[in-house]
Amino acid sequence: MTLTAPAARPGWSDADRLPVLALFLPACFIIEVILGGPFGVYRGVSVRLWLFGGSCAVLAFALLVRGRVVRAHLVPIVSVIGFVAVNGLWVAVVPVLARTNMHWSLREPHAFGVLLLVVLILALLRPGQLAATVSRLQRLVVVTSLVLAAFQVGLWVFGTLLGELKWVVPFALGVLFPGSSDQLYVGTMPDGFFRVFWISTLWCILGFFWIPIALPSTRFLWVFRGLLVLDLVVAYSRGIWVGLVVGLMIAFGVRLTGHDVGRRLTRFAMTTAIAAAALLGVLAATGSLERGVARFASTTSREDASIGARVEQAPYLLRLWYEHPVIGNGYGAYSTVHVRSPESPYSYEHMPYALLAKLGLVGLLVSGAFLVGWALTAWQVRRRYPAETASFLGSSAALLVAEMTNPMVLNFVSMTILACLLLQWANLISMPAPGRTPGQA
Repeated sequence: MTLTAPAARPGWSDADRLPVLALFLPACFIIEVILGGPFGVYRGVSVRLWLFGGSCAVLAFALLVRGRVVRAHLVPIVSVIGFVAVNGLWVAVVPVLARTNMHWSLREPHAFGVLLLVVLILALLRPGQLAATVSRLQRLVVVTSLVLAAFQVGLWVFGTLLGELKWVVPFALGVLFPGSSDQLYVGTMPDGFFRVFWISTLWCILGFFWIPIALPSTRFLWVFRGLLVLDLVVAYSRGIWVGLVVGLMIAFGVRLTGHDVGRRLTRFAMTTAIAAAALLGVLAATGSLERGVARFASTTSREDASIGARVEQAPYLLRLWYEHPVIGNGYGAYSTVHVRSPESPYSYEHMPYALLAKLGLVGLLVSGAFLVGWALTAWQVRRRYPAETASFLGSSAALLVAEMTNPMVLNFVSMTILACLLLQWANLISMPAPGRTPGQA
């Protein structure tokens, strides 16, 4: 994902300058999505939207100049198009049948358009080029996520240790992200914990799982991963914490083989113990240990106000689902007797029930079939590429769990993360057996 690519690098040659240049704007788009806050709007200009539109235009032009679609990636291309097309039925057809407000049904899933970048990149790049691009993409995401984590953890340290000056934090964020103050939370929670969270924090989950393959030779691997974990802790989202644990377990299981079970279990236990001790030490040193432990322990408690609000949504969403249990009510649907946000009435925090009400049984099964298919095809190459498969399956599971507790599955940030994961998946299933070079299309 850089401007130039030496001919000596695998997968690229002097004849590939057009595809290389075509990837510059997508790289800028990803950087902005990670660092640009919730909206990407600056002084009334949607920089994020312009970068996305420019990326699509440049990639389409490069594909037009090339004159053909790379056949090696036809299966991933058809898969992504099929996923978008199927969900399109619940955008344009099901809402008409269920008499859902079309304004909201078009507004809620608009971020699906980000997946167009995946189709264009796969159509443009040969297997070797895709491998080189994904490698650069992973480094870009990891490095940019580390910058974001350092910034957010710095805000947390400032607000925690210098409480009398914490008024400076919202002021500074108002300058950096004007107009988005209601879409991020940086401040003291009711229990006294200074929380730093906005939607871009999800990138730190992807960065955590991508570090071992993006920066395999770095001496600071555990320092970097520790920074990302601390960032996820100060986000103070129990869904993210549970998702990280689930993703780690899946990633560990993917790399586990019969002949090294004992060694890997011992190493995993020791690493986890050391990491937990370091994290607890940091929280204790900043006076946040007791609050953090109580927050995690309350994950299964219905007495917590935040969890209680999500539980309260369940019966209303179930009644909405009962209206059209087979096909659902389509995207944009919401319960008229329980509106969480007047600006976005379709937005609910209890996403499993919300998706059931919107997609119905058929929609969930069909969309779920794509997710299962991507996971199973990645699982099939785990013996040849255990590290890459573990990072893909672990991060996917962690993000899926984290996104089930907040209305962020369908937003621009989440869809861009999905686009990155789909590029990793397409590259993973097209990688040749070790010792062989990728075929040319």
